[in-house]
Amino acid sequence: MRSLPATLPILFVCEISFLLGHGLIMTLLGVRMSIEGFPSHMAGLLMSSFSLGFVLGSYALEKRIRSVGHIRVFAACAGILAVTAMLHGLWVNPWAWLAWRLLGGVATAGMLMVMESWVSGESTNDNRGRVLALYMILSTLSLAGGQWMLNLADPAGPALFSIVGMLFALALVPLSIVRIHGPRQTHDIQPRKIRLKALFKRAPVGLVGAFTAGLMVQSFFAMTPFYGQEIGLSTGETARFMAITTMVALFAQWGLGRLSDRIDRRKVILGMAVVMTISGALVSMLVRIDFWLLVLVACFHTAMLHTLYALSLAHTNDWLEPGEIVAANAKLMIWYGIGSIIGPFSASLVMQAIGPDGLWAFLGGISLVLALFVALRLRRRPGVPVEEVEQEPFVAVPTLETPHFTELDPRLEPTQLEFHFEEGHGDEVSQEAA
Repeated sequence: MRSLPATLPILFVCEISFLLGHGLIMTLLGVRMSIEGFPSHMAGLLMSSFSLGFVLGSYALEKRIRSVGHIRVFAACAGILAVTAMLHGLWVNPWAWLAWRLLGGVATAGMLMVMESWVSGESTNDNRGRVLALYMILSTLSLAGGQWMLNLADPAGPALFSIVGMLFALALVPLSIVRIHGPRQTHDIQPRKIRLKALFKRAPVGLVGAFTAGLMVQSFFAMTPFYGQEIGLSTGETARFMAITTMVALFAQWGLGRLSDRIDRRKVILGMAVVMTISGALVSMLVRIDFWLLVLVACFHTAMLHTLYALSLAHTNDWLEPGEIVAANAKLMIWYGIGSIIGPFSASLVMQAIGPDGLWAFLGGISLVLALFVALRLRRRPGVPVEEVEQEPFVAVPTLETPHFTELDPRLEPTQLEFHFEEGHGDEVSQEAA
């Protein structure tokens, strides 16, 4: 931490508070909807609403950051999140919650965009890898910690929603009480355009994998707390289940990523899809046997699930020219976003049709389709895209990101721009090439 730019430790404290609140409300909403007797399709619709807001916010708020500065956008988004979190507890109505989740998605995208562009702007080519690793570790631990906080109060009351609101509001404090500037430099990455058809032709497994990851990851976060309550798990067991299965992603990304640096990534993705298919089928059988056996098998599933997008991204980058990486990664994120909008509602419809076990039937079925697709691609185009020594090194990414996260990729060496700041004019006032 001592080797980091002075603003980053302050920003990381904000990140921890924000993601603790985000992790808590993700789990709390599913539990509370089950307690209130909301139909399963409404739980899926709520997460789809959040994902729609997130995609819209990822693109709509970028101009506001440039216009009024990072700190003001961060403050506005944190305020919106705090208010909407507490409104969930004050007005328990599924249709009102849809509006709050849509606004929450927009504000969450804004907060992440500020943090990602800020961290990128304060990083250099020498330390970007270490900064990215620290950002990832803090993100995963904070999300898992937020889910543990479900045990702090009765989820049937308004207290936990108030705690979420407090955490979002506290994320403002470090930036407010310290005399701080926005990022001193940004990275002007000039992307070369690449059409979706050309991208699919080069790396179909990467594009389909990103879309599938969106379908599955957001379905898991949206519906698993609801599923836990429906099968009779206690609030504490649901919190432990969510926290442990989220934490496992921290280790899985590094292990599977390193493996994929040594062999064809498509084979790794195929193996992951097979594991998810088998574990998805087993979870429904084990739930009535033993809770910890259920957690163990579910961890195999989520270890693959939370790594799928990062591996799809790495595989796609193997087929790109350096100038195409930013544009291609943005397209993958769009398709991940589309999947995250469709997935939760689709999973909830399957659950409504066949019961709580429909969640794992949905996840396992999607995994099976992915496995068949990757197997077909391996037959049609065997071998690896580049020699192993030239293959792009794997870079871990979180399951929730904005287009600015690409700037944190330590493999990129963008042109740096120096920013100058004047008090009272937002964060950025003028810029000139370094």
